[in-house]
Amino acid sequence: MKSMRSHYLAATILTLWCAPAVAQTAPTTDEPAASDRSVRRSVSYIDLTAGVGYSSNPFLGFSNSQDSAFGRLGIRGVHAWTGERGSTTLTGFAEGTSYFNEYDLKSIFSLTADTRHEASEKVTVFANAGISGDLSGQLSNRFLYVPPVPDVPDATLPPPPETVQDPDLFSFAGRQYRLFGQAGAAIRTSARSNLQISGGASRVWFSDSLLNDYTTVFGDTSYNRFLSERTTVGASVRVEQTSYDDSNDHSTLINPMLTMSTRLSEFWDFDGGIGVVFSNFDRDGDKSHNVGLSLNAGLCHSSETERLCGRIARTSQSLSRGALVNTTSANVDWYKKLDDKQTLQLSAGVSRYVSEDDLTSGFKSYYLRAAGSYSRKINNRLSGGADVSVRTLRAEGPDPDADFSGSLFLRYRLGDMD
Repeated sequence: MKSMRSHYLAATILTLWCAPAVAQTAPTTDEPAASDRSVRRSVSYIDLTAGVGYSSNPFLGFSNSQDSAFGRLGIRGVHAWTGERGSTTLTGFAEGTSYFNEYDLKSIFSLTADTRHEASEKVTVFANAGISGDLSGQLSNRFLYVPPVPDVPDATLPPPPETVQDPDLFSFAGRQYRLFGQAGAAIRTSARSNLQISGGASRVWFSDSLLNDYTTVFGDTSYNRFLSERTTVGASVRVEQTSYDDSNDHSTLINPMLTMSTRLSEFWDFDGGIGVVFSNFDRDGDKSHNVGLSLNAGLCHSSETERLCGRIARTSQSLSRGALVNTTSANVDWYKKLDDKQTLQLSAGVSRYVSEDDLTSGFKSYYLRAAGSYSRKINNRLSGGADVSVRTLRAEGPDPDADFSGSLFLRYRLGDMD
């Protein structure tokens, strides 16, 4: 019942904020002047999806895994607008799947909001927030967006939060909910430099009673200097503290990094950073300290019909049961508009988790995933296609069977067209 209520709540919220946009009349055929389009533009639509498919082990069960055919309904909405001094994007996704074997109805959802506003010539404020409900890491294998025509990245602002994060070690233990919010400001300190300050909090809770829910409060500060119109270098520090329910345990992480971003050419961009993570855990009065490496690097190719991105990262997180988990990941995502009617999306990734705590010290696990989606327009609003995916979890000891999944779908768009 809890998952069904969450699913219906997500769908209701999504419908409410998208409904006014859908009710608008269709745009005229007259094209606005180029200068007008650059000043203000809005996009609003809802995609309704229905499909049928098969999954060999949908919840990566360690025992009694059971394959099943399924029927699936999904809704995804986008409402975005850009003005002279800022932009705002709201996105929502909710999906319900009925498994014909024995799993019954299961749901997942994700809602996010991102906004930025140029308060003055020297100050830009920004904020983002979101809530998601995941089930056995399934959100990691959903294609939730189609990238718009890319703009030159603004090096003075952080990238928007990822719609879907790779599931952490404990995401596979049933259902996980995540709520987050962040706000801050970027201040131009000179013609070639800026200072950025932000803070926020996140809350994670689980359906599994063996896992402790937890709250994290964090703050970020960074300084960036423009070496040229294309290249920016800087330094950042992130501090976060996590407290756990039903205990006095808490943890503190401090992560200083050196960063760089550069536009390599008209179509290629690179960004990256390297640093260290200092962690301090207090469990039942016993304190422990760790020092580890942190890094991230991304390379992206963008054009009007294609976006290809590869990213590697190593991060440390304090998770449920007072565990410090070091995650090393590599991911590749590709979107291609084949022609006016056809699109193709591919995504693949591998994550390695190493936990450091008294109960599971040195425990290692690996999560591998790959997915593809093909879509073809039938008419202006109706399209059809196919999704395929594979996921597997490998750890010390018995491993669950891999999940092979495939489905056929029909999708209908309400609101603005591409």
